[in-house]
Amino acid sequence: MRATVLLPLLCMLAACSAPPPPDPAQRPEPKAATPSPITTTANTYKDAAHTAAETAQTQAAEQAKQADAATQ
Repeated sequence: MRATVLLPLLCMLAACSAPPPPDPAQRPEPKAATPSPITTTANTYKDAAHTAAETAQTQAAEQAKQADAATQ
């Protein structure tokens, strides 16, 4: 009787075991998804904000240079 209960239980456990990890030499390359319109719009605003910040810093540095030159 034990064999009739134990054998199906062992078969179920063997079927539920985790698969082996993939071979590192044959790893699939990740695929980049095409950005959604929302992501594209957000990236556009983010890029514009970075550009505006860089422009403001450049102008502030130039004004500081001019002010230093005018006071000497």
